[in-house]
Amino acid sequence: MTFILKIFFTIIVIMFAQVAQAQKLTGTWEGEMEGYEFLQLNIVQIGNNLCGYSWDYELSNKKSYCKAYFSGKYSKLLNEWFVEGSSFMEQGGGHVLMQLKFKIQYEEGKMVLKGSCRIKPSMFFAGGDPNSFVLQKTSSRPTIITQTMKDCMATFQPPEKPFPKITASPKKEIPVTKKPPVINKSKTLPPIVTVPDIKDSIVAKSPVKANTLPVTTNGRVDKELRRIVVHDKKITLNIYDNGTIDGDTISIYYNGRPILKNKGLTAKPLVVEIELDENIALHSIVLFAENLGSIPPNTALVVFTTSDGKRYELYSSTTLQQNASIVFEYKPK
Repeated sequence: MTFILKIFFTIIVIMFAQVAQAQKLTGTWEGEMEGYEFLQLNIVQIGNNLCGYSWDYELSNKKSYCKAYFSGKYSKLLNEWFVEGSSFMEQGGGHVLMQLKFKIQYEEGKMVLKGSCRIKPSMFFAGGDPNSFVLQKTSSRPTIITQTMKDCMATFQPPEKPFPKITASPKKEIPVTKKPPVINKSKTLPPIVTVPDIKDSIVAKSPVKANTLPVTTNGRVDKELRRIVVHDKKITLNIYDNGTIDGDTISIYYNGRPILKNKGLTAKPLVVEIELDENIALHSIVLFAENLGSIPPNTALVVFTTSDGKRYELYSSTTLQQNASIVFEYKPK
């Protein structure tokens, strides 16, 4: 083969790989996992990101089924797509969230998704052995598009208008002297509290006396995970990385004030101790993503036990546009 033909052949291979990767994954994909379980993926692709939900059931027992939301992204380094379950839609029987990885391949001229699926690792599951699957496209659009999928899609939407091009030198603006803000001396501003950082164990007392919850934290929307009634002033939260330990880092806010800053999530819990202000009925704990780790979004497992023995396990999924919040309603006995 001549040198020119070799170059031409190399260019063709590269172009084919790019075209194959540019194929839209948006739609419904169906197949089987190792011949014992039906698997359907409803995918919306936005560039190198995926949103959607999965539906799977045992072929021998269709009553044992699960529908769960997921998000994912493409790894250029590994030439693979990675998908991770984020929360349940509905299920019959005991199920867990899953992790999938797959590649786009062609079999008999048809594009298929070929990969493996395993249990999403957590403090309770190590992940287990993966099961292989092959999926074929059955529709060019998902079966349904839920509000959760729309929220996920909005996370990856590009800006509506590009930055304008500068065609001429900008005019010099005349500086405007701003008036200092008027301070209402009738109201007492809360003092700034310095919180010690000792072995990731935080004790916080809120000086805030308002009975309203913050709507946003640092400009991000706070999505409420759960509202829990508590009877004790002192509560303790244990926060873990809910999934692969991939460098997720968070900050914690209590009633709008930071009490834990830029801490990494691991299999070892971050212990957050909070003493509630008994003059306030509603208390907001906000999980703020400092980054998304190597596998977005930023996911966490929050474990909390009330004084009457009730145990709560809350799964949060945060992005650079949306926080997760837990609201405690304090009702002393």
